[in-house]
Amino acid sequence: MRAEILAPAGNREAFEAAFAAGADAVYMGLPKFGARAYAANFGMSEMKEVIHKAHLAGMKIYITMNTILEESEILEAAALAEEVSRAGADALIIQDLGLIHYLHHTLPEIELHASTQVSVNRPEQIEKLKQLGVTRVVLAREATLEEIKACKKAGLELEVFVHGALCISYSGQCQFSRIRYGRSGNKGSCAQPCRMEYTLLKNGKPVHASGTYLLSPKDLSILQDIPALQKAGVDSLKIEGRMKSPVYVYESVLKARKAQKGIHLSDQDIRELSLAYSRGFTRGHTFNKRGNDLMNSHSGSHQGIEIGKVVRISKDRIQVELSDDLHQDDGIRFDSERSSTGCRVNFLYGKDGRLKSSAKKAETVQIPFVKGVFNGARVLKTVDSLLEKEVKREVQQTKRQRSVHFELIADGADKPVLLRVLCGPYEAQIERMIAQNPVKRPTAEDDFIKQLSKTGNSFAKTKHIDVTILEPVFVPLKELNRLRDDVLDLLAKQILKPKEIDRKDYDFQINQVRQMPNLLEIQKPQQVINSTELNDDDNQNSKWTIISQFPIQNTHREASLSDQQGLVGVHLGEAPIVSGMNITNSYALAALLEMGYEGAILSPELSDEGRKEMIESFESRYHQKAPVILPVYGANQMMLMNHCPINTALKDGTRKECAECRKADYRLEGKDGKRAWLYGDPKCRMQVFDEDKVDHIDEIQSFKEQGIDSFLLSMSDEDKNQTRQVLERFSKHFEV
Repeated sequence: MRAEILAPAGNREAFEAAFAAGADAVYMGLPKFGARAYAANFGMSEMKEVIHKAHLAGMKIYITMNTILEESEILEAAALAEEVSRAGADALIIQDLGLIHYLHHTLPEIELHASTQVSVNRPEQIEKLKQLGVTRVVLAREATLEEIKACKKAGLELEVFVHGALCISYSGQCQFSRIRYGRSGNKGSCAQPCRMEYTLLKNGKPVHASGTYLLSPKDLSILQDIPALQKAGVDSLKIEGRMKSPVYVYESVLKARKAQKGIHLSDQDIRELSLAYSRGFTRGHTFNKRGNDLMNSHSGSHQGIEIGKVVRISKDRIQVELSDDLHQDDGIRFDSERSSTGCRVNFLYGKDGRLKSSAKKAETVQIPFVKGVFNGARVLKTVDSLLEKEVKREVQQTKRQRSVHFELIADGADKPVLLRVLCGPYEAQIERMIAQNPVKRPTAEDDFIKQLSKTGNSFAKTKHIDVTILEPVFVPLKELNRLRDDVLDLLAKQILKPKEIDRKDYDFQINQVRQMPNLLEIQKPQQVINSTELNDDDNQNSKWTIISQFPIQNTHREASLSDQQGLVGVHLGEAPIVSGMNITNSYALAALLEMGYEGAILSPELSDEGRKEMIESFESRYHQKAPVILPVYGANQMMLMNHCPINTALKDGTRKECAECRKADYRLEGKDGKRAWLYGDPKCRMQVFDEDKVDHIDEIQSFKEQGIDSFLLSMSDEDKNQTRQVLERFSKHFEV
């Protein structure tokens, strides 16, 4: 099975690059509700033009609507989803479960793809999403090849990333940017804190690490593994990069297409991919890469290829000894431990000081002085001007056409000539009175074939022609050409006709819901308090259920945020209460209930007004109390990641028999002096907690007035006494 090659397009130029390179499909965003708010994106008019061009060429267009939505945004997003679908979009890529649920019930003909932000890597999660009408799942980047094979058995289409940037946090689970910089990644505005510099602290003291970019992964590139992915059942091979250049899009698609044919990618191919964009390449979680095989601790930005080093700096020139070619207008970066700065090579001089347009490997050249460059610095080429020009030329010159099959029947003079054209599932035909008695030479079969082959600059390319002449006829070439053009126009209308979409009333009903418990989340065994200290038999409202990441004895009930068999499950697990799914609207809560869950912990991204609207809407629409749990105390988890910066810095990054994170207090300190606490879970996934704690315990009465009766307290680095004090404060709000 040949999988679809799916390319990104953040603007029209990137789309044209994907089109020219031969992508099977393109995904793009609109100005609202897309996870790349800083991309140029597409207005509705331009999007319609793109869909028209793509569909005529046999390409599909997917629209990303992969942000989380508050109550006030759901109906607006649904209206936009309907508009783009009626305009011809082939599918929508969505994160918000509420939007998926609402569209499934009101516009069931729309094809829904679950975004990678839903964080799916197990077949049982896919079974849940089937109930919401999802037809394709974009698997989490953490999914291994074996997990991909297992997911395929669930029966939905699978989309897998094969090239581009990696998020180090589980997708959809990163709160770092929102908490530290007020820019939510789940709303399309990530500030990329994973690409910033950090110092690892052990018990408050710096730990030596080989680099300072401790959360910055290399870029994924498993293009060479495409045959194995296709064998595993992957339906769509996705290239990341709606913020990337047309050169990146073109080269990535071209190399993916080559690898798909079983052709080994050459050193030149890798070089061109590196020049297009690279932080260094990794085979990622798909092939169980860890530590330095996964991470680039020396840089968080584009590295290109190394082409030389600085050997001398004068007042107005920098002298570089080349290990690779350099051309005028290339982009370069000077990289050293002390600084990293870049420029375009507007002027290039030989060692003799004369201007030149290019220089070869082993030559020594000079460029104008750039501030912040130091002797001995590596010189990296980050933009190849020749590659840019070559790609631009190819994009402008490439003509992409669809193969068509003509069938012509000439039944005799003064009888209609029938011309039928077929293209995949599409067909058009015209009968026209253009046949005449041949006065001299009749129109021969070769004449018909010659004219029908001349499709010019249309969307069609003639692949096969069947001509049946029952009696000799003469057909004027002008009339035959017009017949050919008209039937192709009719075929184009068939191809561009959007599928019919019927709107239905939203009528989902909810049966009686379960009362949610109060939850106490514990990170460390020393935070455990005897169950008699937790629960007051005279006050049922203040009773607690402990959830933890390790077995706890003598508690009201054992459960785990990591163990899918417990009371609370991270993502779409088997546990009845869901955590980490960014539940921010009443429809998302209804979606969980539709999938068989009992309730959810509310997202920390939910605004005060949004929470109030959500609860009111749920109770008004479904005539039930919203089964939700509100976090009111604790350190916010900013990241959950399948990477350990502690083990990578102190050992080899393989994380075997380590438990180092439990032997001391480890923190990450940013350049701004702010710290984050690191603590691993039993599966060696690293949790990153904000050092500043959220405390809304004194607001519990107002939350209860909004209709919220159940709450979550999360302990991180508290000891037993501090845990007890927090519980005592909370219990006062439930005294009779």
